[in-house]
Amino acid sequence: MPTHNAYVSGSDFKTGSVISVATKAFELGDTLSIEFPDKTRASGAVTSASPNEIEVDINGVTWRLRPHAPSDGTVHNNLAGTNASFWTVQTKV
Repeated sequence: MPTHNAYVSGSDFKTGSVISVATKAFELGDTLSIEFPDKTRASGAVTSASPNEIEVDINGVTWRLRPHAPSDGTVHNNLAGTNASFWTVQTKV
């Protein structure tokens, strides 16, 4: 399964955080390599995926993410590139 680089807009992965990822679609089993602004990293596995919602397990905690609107890379420190998609962390599941 592919690994996608994901960049968190803030210093913590929490409800309301915005994530930029260099992909538009996820599949079950994909891996997210999550990078924070201070260059620390975490890894997550996609446990559920649809065009409107993904669930990611990070260290035994599952988080639900939904597409972020508007997807303005200048506002959210887009490090994923021109084809990035933006996701908002909704809640722990």
